[in-house]
Amino acid sequence: MAPSAVRSLADDLWEFQLREAPSWATFVGDTRWNDRLEERGPAARERRLSAAKAFLSRAEAVPAAGLDEEDGITLAVLRRVLAETVESFRHRAWEWDFNQLSGLHVELQDLLAFHPVDTEKGVEDLLARLEAAPRAFAELRGDLEDGMRSGRVLPRVAHARCVSQLRAFLDAPPEATSFGRAAANLPGSLPGPARERLSKALLAAATAKVIPAYRDLHSFLSGEYAGKAREAVGVHAIPGGREAYAFLVRQQTTTDLSPDAIHAVGLEQLEANKAEILSIARAHGHSGDLRSYLDGLLAERRYRLSTREELMERYRAILARMDRELPKWFGLLPRTPYRVDPMPAYKEKDAPAAYYYPPSDDGKRPGIFFANLHDPPSWPTFNMETLSYHEAVPGHHFQIAVALERTGLPSLRRHGHFTAYVEGWAHYTERLADEMGMYSSDEDRVGMLSDQAWRAARLVVDTGLHHLGWPRERALALLRSFKTSPDAETENEIDRYIVWPGQALSYKVGHLAIHRLREEARAAMGPRFDIRAFHDEVLRHGALPISVLEEVVRRWAAGGAAG
Repeated sequence: MAPSAVRSLADDLWEFQLREAPSWATFVGDTRWNDRLEERGPAARERRLSAAKAFLSRAEAVPAAGLDEEDGITLAVLRRVLAETVESFRHRAWEWDFNQLSGLHVELQDLLAFHPVDTEKGVEDLLARLEAAPRAFAELRGDLEDGMRSGRVLPRVAHARCVSQLRAFLDAPPEATSFGRAAANLPGSLPGPARERLSKALLAAATAKVIPAYRDLHSFLSGEYAGKAREAVGVHAIPGGREAYAFLVRQQTTTDLSPDAIHAVGLEQLEANKAEILSIARAHGHSGDLRSYLDGLLAERRYRLSTREELMERYRAILARMDRELPKWFGLLPRTPYRVDPMPAYKEKDAPAAYYYPPSDDGKRPGIFFANLHDPPSWPTFNMETLSYHEAVPGHHFQIAVALERTGLPSLRRHGHFTAYVEGWAHYTERLADEMGMYSSDEDRVGMLSDQAWRAARLVVDTGLHHLGWPRERALALLRSFKTSPDAETENEIDRYIVWPGQALSYKVGHLAIHRLREEARAAMGPRFDIRAFHDEVLRHGALPISVLEEVVRRWAAGGAAG
């Protein structure tokens, strides 16, 4: 049977996206462009904008009436994504969107974690990518120079972090960089002579191509760019910044909520979460304020671990216990495995407590929960359960693995990453774990509630920074009033919101939407409502814009209510 017009459009768009983003293609397991790095610069952007407009015209020409369920969902997804893609070019983010978390200097090192090197061809492809580094860094510099001319520049806090990262990289000998270590640790599956030859070639490319590219970028940023970085941290401060932020809010939340409305929701949710924590404090005899209660917990030695190994063992034990409970709450269970790994050393200092890498499409790479093991005693143990549930199961790994395994959906849908859905689901599961009885103590529940408050505060500080013009210190003070993580992580978090405008809104907006849809379905379906069936309905279509998810779940609930 020939694919439908909608399926053909989705497949064509997916193919175009992979070709234009070869590192992303490698990440999902498509190796056809493994010898390439992404193109930047005016010509590449013009090609992508022209293609987006053509794809949008095709999507708008398809009649929505008469489509089956999944084609109807796919068409709604395509129309929203493509319209936002076209609009995004107006805001010229490439002129200022360079930072300590996802800048090219970080992405190129991240590539080493998932680029396959188990064959000679794989290593030769990686070698070609390292050889292309000078071109990629030159294109990046051209974009940043355009930003200097237009006034769209990095905030100083991000500029300082990037310069520091580059300096630390350049201070190491080539053999000690992540590229040198990759060259020295090629797998034993390679024949000995080939492994020795390719190891030398990789180190030579790192020395002759990559390190000079990093040095040139460091010289540029610490020289002529240094006086251009802006003092104001919010994106409102650049030309067209307020319009850019309003767009990013819509794009990241996949709703039509305004920054002011989101700010108000954040304030309300934050106060509710603080009240929940205080109720636990009162039950344990604490009569002081919230900060003094949290400081008391943080001061107790029993909530600290001493070694990296202890942290890893505890994370693994937490997740093994959750794995056993999942069938009671979900019908769809992922078959794809996951594991807990240490976070790469070059990231630890500037990274949060953990993050997740999805599995590859070919099944060769499992999902990976990366734990930050830097300074083990600094991480309180009562934050570890809620973090594990968010990042692995039933959070990110569970949702993403289920989506990847829905092989009847277009690849574009299976690999969809609508942040409000993906992060909203993971945040929802932190609360769900409480309903499941998966927190070991009241203190572990405080860790969960503190994270809930943190995500509510993100609504306040993100809109405060980028819409209302807050300084960095005001945002830090708000998080410090209730946060239980190390102060360095609190600063990392605020600096993350500064360089990723709007992204932090997605967690709480998505969580509240999923919870609201659950309660609407429960009310509509009455005794027919089943929590396992609800979760399956939310998950079985892959990640969706919240605006589309609302239509899907309400249609499902109406059908269930009618029998």
